[in-house]
Amino acid sequence: MSNYATKRVLVLFTGGTVAGNVAKSDVSQNVKSDPNSFMEVLKASCEIVKQNWNVEIIPEVHELFNVDSSNILPENWTTLTGKIQEVYDDYDAFIVLHGTNTMGYTCAALSFALENINKPVIVTGAQVPLGYLGTDATTNLVNALRLAVWGYHQIKGVMACFGSQIITGVRVKKGTDFDYDPFKAFQTGSIGQIGRFIRISESALNKHLGYLTKSEPLAIQSRVLSVKKDFQTSTIASLTEFPGMSPKLFASLVENNGIKAFVFRAFGAGDASQHLREAFLYLKEKQIPIVVTSQAPSGVASFQVNEPGKELRDLDLAIPAFDMSIESITVKLSWLLAQNFSYEQIKSKMLEDMHGEINIENELI
Repeated sequence: MSNYATKRVLVLFTGGTVAGNVAKSDVSQNVKSDPNSFMEVLKASCEIVKQNWNVEIIPEVHELFNVDSSNILPENWTTLTGKIQEVYDDYDAFIVLHGTNTMGYTCAALSFALENINKPVIVTGAQVPLGYLGTDATTNLVNALRLAVWGYHQIKGVMACFGSQIITGVRVKKGTDFDYDPFKAFQTGSIGQIGRFIRISESALNKHLGYLTKSEPLAIQSRVLSVKKDFQTSTIASLTEFPGMSPKLFASLVENNGIKAFVFRAFGAGDASQHLREAFLYLKEKQIPIVVTSQAPSGVASFQVNEPGKELRDLDLAIPAFDMSIESITVKLSWLLAQNFSYEQIKSKMLEDMHGEINIENELI
């Protein structure tokens, strides 16, 4: 009789396109899926894994909520994190079925909230819902399952597994609404690719794993799992600069809307117009942190290239985002705000590489 390793896998169902939360169409079905639909998909794959890898998977599917991912709120991140914390000792791996529109935000939130997790949390979804012609839901779910029980490398922490890409949670960026491979690793390489085979970048995986022990030892049990699951996005304003933007807008948002932090997409390498200097001086006086990123799709906000950016650096008026994605900037800032860190602490921690979200390089010019 063969001896099989046993893996208990919990699939957490949150809705999104994968579940059929899409607009009605005259040229395709209108199919809604529930947790039982995904259990049927898993059964055949579990048997194949058992025969080929000698791993017996015991899957369960639990519906946490069922919303279009455009409607995801920080409360959903807290619920999702809380569920993983609650049942942490009962499962060997977790798969999160999620919509694509805010997947990058949720992946980042889980990464910051589950600081020293010792198990895989694999996030996936679909471009075409389960039950529709051309669906990628089956492939993505099965690939997430493969990765979750993969025995040839240490798979731990939060990752997205979508299309052919395996991406660390703080670098998940959606680039298209159409392709079957919509996600890329923002500004960095992927952890690996998945197709007929799984190909892992040893250096990328080791870097990802290294962050899991940065604050605490790896959590063998839930009692030592470090969880900080609150986020405060409601007091963040996210703005995009344009020529002639009024500097008075910032004070108005602080004084009339209770804004406590800003994410600002400036020009170039974080080169906010000098026309806005009074706004930045006001925010510094009021100790309101502002994180400045670039509008350039592959830009790096370093404050080291042009005079407007260097002025922000020299006068200590803003926090440079360097190569952080807008998803990681927003989630990280909201996570720090929820922990009541001071202005100076937020400035410092936004530049601390906690999970691989930021790479600080000094320009040589």
